[in-house]
Amino acid sequence: MRLPLMVACGLREEAIERARAHPEGRTCYTAWSTAELLADAGRTAEAVAFLQRHSAADSGILAWHLIGIGRVKDAVALVQQREPRPVVPPRTSVLDDEPPF
Repeated sequence: MRLPLMVACGLREEAIERARAHPEGRTCYTAWSTAELLADAGRTAEAVAFLQRHSAADSGILAWHLIGIGRVKDAVALVQQREPRPVVPPRTSVLDDEPPF
């Protein structure tokens, strides 16, 4: 929560440095936040490089930034590499105690 407040106060570069130095800087959430700060500062290529180094878990965000710098083919290839979600079979019976929705 501190980083958006810093940005709102005009301290974007300091916010980026703090995000990079954070002890949990390699987690998905922190890497995503740092990449967003970089992209909002007009440093999308740097955001892409940061996500490629630190966050393999959220390829959707990386793909979005790749598109932003014109690397559409790389973004499509990245999204196609994702493992498919398991298919949940439809229910064939309705239980009396469950609502119909």
